[in-house]
Amino acid sequence: MKLRIVLVWLVIVVFVLTEGQVLASGQNEDLKKLDIPKEPGWNHPSYRGWESLSLPGLIATYYDLDLDRELDYMVIRKVIRKASAEETTIEQAIEIAKFDDLSVFFSHPVVYFTNRNPLFYCKGVDHRRNCRGDIWVDIAEDGLNGNEELYSLSTPSLGVR
Repeated sequence: MKLRIVLVWLVIVVFVLTEGQVLASGQNEDLKKLDIPKEPGWNHPSYRGWESLSLPGLIATYYDLDLDRELDYMVIRKVIRKASAEETTIEQAIEIAKFDDLSVFFSHPVVYFTNRNPLFYCKGVDHRRNCRGDIWVDIAEDGLNGNEELYSLSTPSLGVR
């Protein structure tokens, strides 16, 4: 009897593990189809800075992926909260961001805390720092995993507000 129970559990565990691998490989294929570059990060040579956008509550980070001195990639994050730079040191801001799993953008007089993962990904940026290429939206803001959708201002999907 105990052997049967162990065998049933073993079959269930193997099934769950292999199903997870199949799903993960399917997500990787979906990402390749979308052709969304992974964000390099602020310490990568392609990083070109960030700015608070004119739309309140959004911060854009810019990259020159092919290192040709022209911006070609931008990600946009939602601001979760702000703090005073006069009352918050860089070290404190970093600790807060780590604790709350957020990203931090330090300027004077405001420190911005944003979601860790972007809401929008834009491939193709013009000289005015506007997106001129493909835009993808990640409503869940859970990182690149295949659930991103191509976004168009003329025909937004029902999930986008």
